[in-house]
Amino acid sequence: MTVRIHDVAQAAGVSVTTVSRVLSDRGSVAEATRQKVLSAAQQVGYTRSTFLPRNDVRFIAVAMPQDPEHWQLEVSRLVNAELQSQGILTMTPLIDTNLASLKTSIQAGAGLVVTPTFTHVDVDVPVVRFDESSFAGAHTSLNETIAAKLDLATSLSLAFEHLTDLGHRKIGLVCKDSGELADLLASRFLAEHPMRNLGSAEDWIVRVSKSYSGGIHAAMRLKDAGGTAVIVQGQLQLFGVLDAIRKRGLTVPRDMSVVGIGDSLTTQYTGPPATVLALDSAAMAQTLAAATRSVLHIPGEQMKTVPPNFRPKLIARGSTSAGRA
Repeated sequence: MTVRIHDVAQAAGVSVTTVSRVLSDRGSVAEATRQKVLSAAQQVGYTRSTFLPRNDVRFIAVAMPQDPEHWQLEVSRLVNAELQSQGILTMTPLIDTNLASLKTSIQAGAGLVVTPTFTHVDVDVPVVRFDESSFAGAHTSLNETIAAKLDLATSLSLAFEHLTDLGHRKIGLVCKDSGELADLLASRFLAEHPMRNLGSAEDWIVRVSKSYSGGIHAAMRLKDAGGTAVIVQGQLQLFGVLDAIRKRGLTVPRDMSVVGIGDSLTTQYTGPPATVLALDSAAMAQTLAAATRSVLHIPGEQMKTVPPNFRPKLIARGSTSAGRA
């Protein structure tokens, strides 16, 4: 059976974070505690590549999901810049199915993982990540620190409110064909769709790959079904939706109103500029950086006692207008 960092923490009677500081030789730990952890590690038979000579330069992994949203890329970029400005070395492995890339970073000496994701990451070092406010019974472990919560699911309420105020009822959802966030959006969509009481809300969900071609396919399917508005999870899907409407000889928003999830400079200059549910990437990055400093005991802004809850705001631009009768 594989011996893990949790086993060392239990044997030593200390936290997983304390064990990680000792094994990585980073942060302030009392000498008596350090010796207790090392003895416990030897006792349970724990070994790993972080038993290395001391290195005063901190090294962490800023990990990305394999298929990130644009806002996750932006948050990751800002976190990297913030931490590197404090002399912390970072690398950016992917969180793939078997965590191979991430585990390689840890074997190379990364003493902490920071990631703009909601998913539980099962590794032997402390993890700093986000959580989604609406996840029921989300799985977190002792070595995970939740820097902030994101209320992405209830952001659909903003989209529905905006579109129904404009007279839309046949509203579609374009989301990824897999993933926890896509599942959550689909569930929330069914619960709040204006036609849910008619038993037809499921017909308005199209799950496709997070790609340009996926967006084209979804838009044509929804338009053929009589849809007048669509909410789109991914940015590439959004571009495909806009192009599909044009290829039909139709226009946005006259023939189809479009709302994207997540903002960027690109969405501001689409034709027409896209109405979006925007996230505060800068503030989200700051919360991850503050939580990282707290875990590593680095001077500077520390994480709040109660993690903040970020909710997207709707920015109405040219891709939405009143529904046509």
